[in-house]
Amino acid sequence: MDRTPKLTLDQELQAAVAIVRVGLERLRDAACRTEEVGPHAAALQALYDPAKPDVGVLAAVADVVGTITVSMGDVDHDDMERVTELLDEAQGHVQDSTGDRIRHALDLLAPLLLRCETCGKREADVTVMDERYAAAVDPDRAEYPQMTLCPSCATDRFEDS
Repeated sequence: MDRTPKLTLDQELQAAVAIVRVGLERLRDAACRTEEVGPHAAALQALYDPAKPDVGVLAAVADVVGTITVSMGDVDHDDMERVTELLDEAQGHVQDSTGDRIRHALDLLAPLLLRCETCGKREADVTVMDERYAAAVDPDRAEYPQMTLCPSCATDRFEDS
């Protein structure tokens, strides 16, 4: 027995839009809670990652537009060819035009990202943190030496200490 309440099409679409908006707000909040460049770059990569262009938010939007376009091919109407042509262009613009601009912005931001002291990588998740060994040896100290590490190197350093 199906106990799922039946939604009207409008209700279903409003719910889907609300869910998408919540996700986008989380991306915005994660990026903008600090002035550091890393979280901003990470949020932009969640929208469009040049290394994985088929994974981000823009890819999902393009996929939805593409699926709707294919589905519209079954509709018999004189203007349907123009409709699918416009939707094909829209799908391309989502990733090609918008994605290309985000890629360019990420390229400009790359030199501003922090560099991991251990591996040398410049990535969005490299952060400045307390030197874990000093913190473990002298837990009562007011301040500890700072290190700039990526999560992987921070984990390795902590495990080694």
